[in-house]
Amino acid sequence: MSLTHAVFTLTMISLVALVGGVADAAAPDVDHRGQAIGTIRSIDRAENVVTLGDGLRLRATDAQILDELREGELVKVDFAHESGGWVIRTIEAADADAEPTELDGD
Repeated sequence: MSLTHAVFTLTMISLVALVGGVADAAAPDVDHRGQAIGTIRSIDRAENVVTLGDGLRLRATDAQILDELREGELVKVDFAHESGGWVIRTIEAADADAEPTELDGD
């Protein structure tokens, strides 16, 4: 193996490790959980997805959890990061005087 080939190979290995590390660092932990209070912007019942006013998209694993929800409703939601997205653990009406939580919607 020539020196040029060896340097090229090491450079490519380093690049792959760097890109893999950055992608790994950007993903939330599997056990990451959160709570939010927000207004429902939209409900996609075909996809079982609720979008809050700040853009946070949450998927329901059970469509029945969405039955009583309406767009414009203020809700308190407990969620977790699972299977590449945010999944609703519980969602319920919030007190009218509750302050919405500011999230980045990612």
